[in-house]
Amino acid sequence: MINIVAFFNLTLFATLLIGPMACEDVVPVTSEELTTLNLTPEEEKKVRLDNDFTLALFNQAVSEMREGDNMLLSPISANMVLSMLSNGAAGTTQDSLHRALAFGDFSQIQVNQYYHKLLSSLPRLDSATTLDIANSIWYRNDFNALPAFLETNRQYYQAEVSALDFASPAAKGTINRWVSDHTQGKIPEIIDQISAEKMMYLINAIYFKGIWQEPFDAGRTNKLPFSIPGGKSVEADFMNAERSFHVLSGDQLQGIELPYGNGQFSMVILMPRESSVVQFVRTLTADRIGEIYSGFAKRRTNLFLPKFQFAYENTLNDELSRLGMGIAFTDQADFSGLAKESLLVDQVKQKTFIEVNEEGTEAAAVTSVGVSVTSMPIVETLRFDQPFVFLIRENNCGLVLFTGIMNDPTQRAVTD
Repeated sequence: MINIVAFFNLTLFATLLIGPMACEDVVPVTSEELTTLNLTPEEEKKVRLDNDFTLALFNQAVSEMREGDNMLLSPISANMVLSMLSNGAAGTTQDSLHRALAFGDFSQIQVNQYYHKLLSSLPRLDSATTLDIANSIWYRNDFNALPAFLETNRQYYQAEVSALDFASPAAKGTINRWVSDHTQGKIPEIIDQISAEKMMYLINAIYFKGIWQEPFDAGRTNKLPFSIPGGKSVEADFMNAERSFHVLSGDQLQGIELPYGNGQFSMVILMPRESSVVQFVRTLTADRIGEIYSGFAKRRTNLFLPKFQFAYENTLNDELSRLGMGIAFTDQADFSGLAKESLLVDQVKQKTFIEVNEEGTEAAAVTSVGVSVTSMPIVETLRFDQPFVFLIRENNCGLVLFTGIMNDPTQRAVTD
């Protein structure tokens, strides 16, 4: 149970704790640590929209998972990279992306500015917490991506932009090295193979390492039973600490908050007592989360929490289609702001990793968006392997300059 929902606040750290910032011009990134982020009422509305997207995507993904499996998403990673893609969408395709990503009344430029501020501000909130967010765009070197699309994503999303020879075996390794570098090796690759139809990848990588504000004593870690679906149990390593925590202890729900570093980031764990995890997730909305958290109170608590580590992978096409952006995956997609060719999204793929131990939490996520041409030009094979006639002509007026017959291409001279 805890293994599934323990990630909850970690993947929401950008929306539950800080949310979007005011719309403003792009400003240089500095290394100075921030102490807090103050939100305007308008920005708080965007927080709710972001939470709505997070919970909607979470709910859709839970409906696809196998019973008993762990699951880890980074909705903020998916939202950011798809917002990059939205800069190249037009018409109903862009509208569908905006609806699915919960833009609300925010314009594309406002969302771009919002993400620029997140990228500039989030990593500076806590010097004891490592948070790296990186974006990149990789495109086939003979593909004419529109400069305005590339520059917008460079400017607002700090995206690294590179043209690659996708036909080269080295191209896959180049992209995967970038992914590994920006996740500290926790996610070594995101690209399996590059098809002939693939024109572009947009990729977001997030790496998080937070040290508990009060680490657990490894000497108190002991094996205890952990109940799993199906009425069985397994032996797990449980960390233990007795001190004051913000907790929720009710007949239907048990919860605890575990802060990292200076308290700017926390993990929130929620365990339903009378329903399954899936049933509980279906009840979650932004309002419901607020109600739950308002019930937390600081009390001295003897906490037992299992250590865990796992990786997760999911293709999000179906989930995003059900959220309203299905047109982007069809040949009706309009990405005319990205290139002149007819394009579609063929895959939105996410890989994640998390480890929770006595020291803290290490987590990573990579989301890739693959963009392909809707149909490759049909290449017809013609084999001239028997006698044929040929002409040489001037094409403006059609004057034929030479005519001939080829009966034997091995002949080098003919006299008559």
